Order: sequence, then structure tokens, then C-alpha cells
Amino acid sequence: MKYIKIIMLLALIAVINACKEDDVDTNNSVFTKTTTQQSEFDKWLEANYAKPYNIEFNYRYVDKLTNNYYNVVPANEKNSRAMSILLKHVWLDAYTELMGKDFLKKNCFRVIQLIGSPEYDGQNKIILGTAEGGIQITLFRINNLDLDNLYVNQDDPLKNHRDLPLDLNYWYFHTMHHEFCHILTQKKEYSTEYRTVSVGKYHTTDWINVSDEQALHEGFISGYASEQYNEDFAELYSTYVTSTPAAWKKLMNEALIVQKDQDGNILYQKDKNGNDVYKKDADGNLIPLYDKDDNLVPATDAKGNIMWEKDKDGKYIYILDSKGNRIPRYSIHKNVKYQYDDDGSLFAYFVFNGKAYSIMAHGGDPVYQVDEDGNTVFDKDGNPVPEYFKVPVFEYERAPQVDTTGLDAILKKLDILRAYFINTWGIDIDKLRDIVTRRASEIHQLDLKTLK
Repeated sequence: MKYIKIIMLLALIAVINACKEDDVDTNNSVFTKTTTQQSEFDKWLEANYAKPYNIEFNYRYVDKLTNNYYNVVPANEKNSRAMSILLKHVWLDAYTELMGKDFLKKNCFRVIQLIGSPEYDGQNKIILGTAEGGIQITLFRINNLDLDNLYVNQDDPLKNHRDLPLDLNYWYFHTMHHEFCHILTQKKEYSTEYRTVSVGKYHTTDWINVSDEQALHEGFISGYASEQYNEDFAELYSTYVTSTPAAWKKLMNEALIVQKDQDGNILYQKDKNGNDVYKKDADGNLIPLYDKDDNLVPATDAKGNIMWEKDKDGKYIYILDSKGNRIPRYSIHKNVKYQYDDDGSLFAYFVFNGKAYSIMAHGGDPVYQVDEDGNTVFDKDGNPVPEYFKVPVFEYERAPQVDTTGLDAILKKLDILRAYFINTWGIDIDKLRDIVTRRASEIHQLDLKTLK
């Protein structure tokens, strides 16, 4: 037995020596070494993403960085170049402008992976983006970008996001802020008070069936936010910093639930004297009421007759032509509509045979003034007095009775979120929003074909 062990040891030594002495034939290795020569685009990414921010920007398909469960298509280089410029201007440079380069270099994800096609989850929902453990973010649908028709929706936050052209604000800028928010909250937790605001109201298993409108009524900024509190937090942050004040106001107004009676009629607010309460704009002015065709709605009396504006002396106020003269009415002027032009001046038009005409156009017989009994009014010389276009009294928007539960929840969560970012990270989300929305509005000024 002893001799066998000695023989085996000698044989092992011989094998080891043979390995040391033989040269390795690298030409016949089973492992292949791939090398890719750097293109102009690669060098630009190195200078604008890798060096300043330590971010690897992958536009080529990298198998190990994608989910092989989905059948996806690589991003094309033309659209990838455009996206890299867009993200730099609207996302990277926004944080840099507010916080400096070191902030992103210390806290940003390390890999951005672009995919050309959409990725659907098991419930027919398109995945906007994914973040892997705070290291990588993947953006989809790059090949669907129409570079000649770029679109950023900053006015209608409840618009159907699946419509083409792709809304860059929703599909990309919002997504970047959402996923970055997750990274920051993973590094430093936010107050647990946030979780209590909507406790018991999250749609953990059926959030996909929650529309954005329903979510707002329930105190969530979007349907996705209603899944659970971490997504709620990230959605609120990303929606706020990518929304203009006007768009945010629309969302907050949508969060109000208008109260109705049992017959479906809207209930309106009354003051302590029983008078209607009217809506006012930011400057404290009453808001005119418009019909479905954007025409002003004239006020009527108990008999259904239009009420007319009068001056301080009780005299009617008339619509005047460019020379300051009153405009007479004719029998053709039956379907008269009123609007304000861009300068805020009132103008009137009428519809005849389906076409709109200025009230300066006339036809048919002249219309004459009548008294309360319907008799024609004559002047001192016995001539019938023409009827002129008067300025109507217009209706204003009445303030409906509303349930503010959803709005109150969103605003409370926003206060917690705002305090977290300023106290924990030094990020003023209102200043960031100003920067982000300004930069997003500038995309059409960017040269997306030239790498600078």
C-alpha cells in the first residue's frame, strides 16, 4: 500500500511538471475573446457618461443584462444616440445643475441598458423600465421613437400613454426619476409615516385594474402607485418633478370627487346666505363658464331670456365695430355665439347653414327693438329703432361640493416626500421640477444627430 501511494504521488508530480513545461495553445482555446473597436458614439458615451458619472451606457444588446424570459429586440444605434443626448440633457444635466456632478456619481445606477422593443408583463401591461438592485436601469421601446416627431406631454397628464408618438415625459423621463428614487430610498429610508397615510387602501394584487382617475380619487397619483407604498412614493416623486404646475393642478383637481344627488345632479356649494359660490383662478378672478364647443354661456332670467350687461347709469353696453359704432342686428342673426379672443376681447359670431360668420355679415330684414309687451319701439320722428348687439351677462363656473379625501392624502404624502428629499439629500423638489420641466421643453432645440 505504501508503495502504491508513492507511485501515485510521483505520477501526480510528473503531470504537474508537464503542465508547467507545456506552452498553452491559445489559438485553439474553447473560450473566445471578443473585442469591439470603439466607435465615435462609444467614445462620446465614455466622455459624457462613464468618466463624469461612472455610468455604463449600453445600447448594444447584452444578453446577461436582459431578462431572457422576454423576446425583445436590440435598440438601433440611430435612436440610441438620440436617447443618450435626450437623457443627458433632461435627466443627468438636471440633477447636475441642481446638485453638482458628484451627487450622481456617488448615487446613480451604474448601468443604463437600452432595448428596442417593448416588454410586456403577464397582465398585458407594458413595462416602462426596470431597475436591478440599484445597479442597472433598462429602458424599452427605443426603436419606436420617431425622431422627426418628438413629443413631450406637459399639458395633459391623464392622456392615454399608449398613443403614438411616444410621450418622452412618461416613457423615459418619468421612468428615470422613478427608478432613481428607488435607489435613493434604498440607501436612506424615508419616514414610516408615509406608509400610514393610505394604509389598507393599496391594491396589492389588482392594481392593474385601477385607472389613474380612480387612483387619484383614492389618494394615489397613478394606478401603479396604488400597488404598494414604495411604488407609491416613487410614482409621486417622479410625477411631481416631471409635471408643470398646470399639469399638476389638473391632477389635483381630478383627485376631487364631485358630489351628486340621487338623480345624478351635481350639488353646488352655497355660502352662509344661501348664495352660489363660484370658482376663481389664481388671480382671484371668476372663471367663465363655457359650453362643449368652448362658447361662453349667457345668463338667463327666470323666463329664460338672456340678461344684458349695463353700465353704472343703467344703460346697456353694446358690442362695437372697429370704428366704435354699434352693430345692427338682422333676421339672419339667430344663432349667435360668444367667445374671447387671445387678447381677452369679446367677439360674437353666428352660425348659418352650418358655417360660422362674423356678426358684421348681415342678411334678411333688420331687427327692431321691442318693449316689454312685444311692441316695436319708435324714435321721436316715428322711425323704428334698430336693435343692436348688446353684451350679455355671462355665467361663471359654480363651485361643486367635493369629497377631498383623495386630494388630502396625496398632499399629505407630498409633504412627507418633500421633507425627506430636502432633509436627507438636500434636494429641493420644487427647484428640481422647474429645472426638469424647463429642460424637457427644450428638446426640440437639441441636435440629436450630432455628438458634441
